Amino acid sequence: MYAIVGLSLAYFAFRKGLPLSMRSALYPLIGNRIYGPIGHTVDILTVFGTIFGIATTLGLGVEQIGSGLMSLGLIEEKSRMVTVVSILLISAIATLSATSGVARGIKLLSTFNTWVCLGILAYFLLVSDANYLIASSITALGDYLTDGVSMTLWTARTPDERIWQGGWTIFYWGWWIAWAGFVGMFIARISRGRTIREFILGAMVIPSIVALVWFGVIGSAGIYQSLYGADMGIYTAAVTNWDYAGTLYHSFEVLTPGIAATVAKVAALVVVIIFFVTSADSGTLVLGRLLAFGRRPPVQQRIIWGMMLGAVTLILLLLGGDQALKSLQAASIAGALPFTFVLIAMMIGLLKSLREDGESMIENEEHIRKMIENEVRDLS
Repeated sequence: MYAIVGLSLAYFAFRKGLPLSMRSALYPLIGNRIYGPIGHTVDILTVFGTIFGIATTLGLGVEQIGSGLMSLGLIEEKSRMVTVVSILLISAIATLSATSGVARGIKLLSTFNTWVCLGILAYFLLVSDANYLIASSITALGDYLTDGVSMTLWTARTPDERIWQGGWTIFYWGWWIAWAGFVGMFIARISRGRTIREFILGAMVIPSIVALVWFGVIGSAGIYQSLYGADMGIYTAAVTNWDYAGTLYHSFEVLTPGIAATVAKVAALVVVIIFFVTSADSGTLVLGRLLAFGRRPPVQQRIIWGMMLGAVTLILLLLGGDQALKSLQAASIAGALPFTFVLIAMMIGLLKSLREDGESMIENEEHIRKMIENEVRDLS
């Protein structure tokens, strides 16, 4: 879905000269009406989806940050104060980064995070059974290719199944779709000069490989320790206690108790913080562009949107109370559902425009061929 949005925006902005805005992708379907109420509605839906998608991310990120601080012994328990301070700090850093631009802000943070993530992957490969991690990841890929379609179409039939599907499958679908608008625009923004083939490779194939390695290695390490290790702590934290936010930190204690675990926890906490900072950072830039009709937003507007994202996240978490996760899930799904129809329209519009361009190229080639034949005939 990120590739669909990114390719549509890049194609219509860089090939057709339209504004780098969500409405431009609908030009083949509604023509100049993209500059009217329909176009405004599309951009507004994208704004709402982006706000709720990032708010969900920041909310869940605060849970992971709190778990990391507890694991390091810096706080005794998660509290509203920790939540408020964490969101304010992330929002402030993200806003500062957004005002410095893509090259200096997001790029530097993302590059640093990449190296730290590689270090965490190396850690799991070294301290766990590397053969098992690699074999398990390859096996999981085979299972996904075999069962992916049936699992995608699986639909809950009992009340318990509906609770699970709503809280996991539907929620994640909604969360990712809510992210599609701003991630797609961000990818399009940095992809000028690429061919469609290069774009698809960069937006779909490479991230999928990275995700396979990341989830395969870390997930398999937890499974291996639960099946063959003496300590069931990772399984207990993830499954019995439902402590998803704290499971990663607990795994370090199980695998390498002592100083090594502390260093790994600090690295993981830094990664989590920077991931959520760059998410809010890029989201702030994209929100500004959406409301500036694809143009570079002024610094004041980036600051306002950075503060807005933090405020929405705080409201959802504080009003949700003990049901904060459910309020985040509901917000993400609510923001994503209308944008789903925009995604479908973007696919139709992109295919229509590509088909028209293809037919035009064929006609031009036929015209050139006939001209050459006529010239050769005249010369002969």
